[in-house]
Amino acid sequence: MATETRYLYRAPLVLPVISPPLVDGAVLTADERVLAVGPWAELRGEADESTKVVDYDGHALLPALVNAHCHLELAHLDFLARDYQPEPGEITAWIRRLLAERQECGAIAPEDAMLAFAQLFAGGCRTVIDIGNDPAGAAVGQHFRARLLFHLELLGLSGEREEAALARLAACPAELCCTGHAPYSAGARLLRALKERTLADGCLLPIHVAESAAEEEFLLSGGGPMADFLRERGVDLAAFSPPGCSAVAWLDRLGLLDERTLCVHAVRVSREDVALLADRKAGVCLCPGANRYLGVGKAPLELLLEHDILPALGTDSPAGNPHFSLWREMQTLREDHPAVAPATVLAMASRAGARLAGREKETGVIAPGVESSLLAVPCPAAGCDPEAALEYLTTAGGDVRLEWIE
Repeated sequence: MATETRYLYRAPLVLPVISPPLVDGAVLTADERVLAVGPWAELRGEADESTKVVDYDGHALLPALVNAHCHLELAHLDFLARDYQPEPGEITAWIRRLLAERQECGAIAPEDAMLAFAQLFAGGCRTVIDIGNDPAGAAVGQHFRARLLFHLELLGLSGEREEAALARLAACPAELCCTGHAPYSAGARLLRALKERTLADGCLLPIHVAESAAEEEFLLSGGGPMADFLRERGVDLAAFSPPGCSAVAWLDRLGLLDERTLCVHAVRVSREDVALLADRKAGVCLCPGANRYLGVGKAPLELLLEHDILPALGTDSPAGNPHFSLWREMQTLREDHPAVAPATVLAMASRAGARLAGREKETGVIAPGVESSLLAVPCPAAGCDPEAALEYLTTAGGDVRLEWIE
């Protein structure tokens, strides 16, 4: 029987994320898995005639990234984020424009979604949590080494629209993960039915939560610009009773908050909301690039961290974020929250998303047993200075260049 080739990768800096940085570190792999990670001085003794030693001089080795929230089906509308700048906080104006452009352009061609997915993979993402309105989106990741976790998004706030969404949910194949759009677009019965389904099939329930002031006002009073927008779309608001509380409190009242629910954006959350998220062990994903583009505000990252919530990072859609890259998300987050440690930000872009996706034993960290798909990034400060290297990696944005170690 042929001996499996082993690889021993040496680099001035290895960033396991799950443990402290290793200066002059090494990673031993075989059969597409990590066997060991540690100091070069210790692991070089593991090299034998079946081991190929690869020296990544001048590089930092780090785990694959995880994009915890995006909408690949909007990739063909990426021009919108480049050409149209909504007034800060006017999220309903942007949604109107998005829907108008989508109607004019029609459905996305599969190759456009694949190109967007390939762009994320080229940027270091091994796992992507994708949200779409067309079940065909689940097939986008079939021909990639990256993992696409697709969720069919349902909308139906009240009346006939909620009934139609419930009927569609009942007809969905059991293997298709389903979710709701947001508390202002999915009604109580629909949200409860979706949660019951995820509890049965083990899927994650990602949902847009507390993204804007318009959403907050609508849930509190049933009025405001979001109500105006929904009426324009023909939603029967007479059949809807506003919960009179925050989005987080509303989801908790419905029994949705637990470790398998992912609250995306979490911009308009209070200290009480964050305490509730922590108590329920709910997941959180921040999208700083999209939030900046839409002018909806900044999520209270420091408050989340204070409550031991390590959020994941997501790009959101190419139509609502002019920079479709997790490196740019890290850069934006550092600009918005300069006091947060670079190591924490890198963990948000890797380990946090992997944990929420149920893949922490597969990716997002460098540890024995995980996939050997790692990133080698040329780093001007890689040498023996972990702090300087982490500073560079989380602030360089579009300047980052990488090589996949497969």
